[in-house]
Amino acid sequence: MVGTFEVDEKIYLEPCPFCGGEAYITGLFIPVNGDEINAYAVGCEKCGISFMEDWIYENIVKKWNTRIQ
Repeated sequence: MVGTFEVDEKIYLEPCPFCGGEAYITGLFIPVNGDEINAYAVGCEKCGISFMEDWIYENIVKKWNTRIQ
């Protein structure tokens, strides 16, 4: 069963690139072979777009905050 945890570190997330809505980040506990790994999901409260990244927290924040000019 996948569980969630609150991300304690306060990090700036850019608004949603699709609708401009407020972004969120959630931590996930994912069971794997009798153990668990941490993953993160980031997305938009307004339009519901989201994606998940492996246990490297900085990667998902960087991907969400990167905008093509």
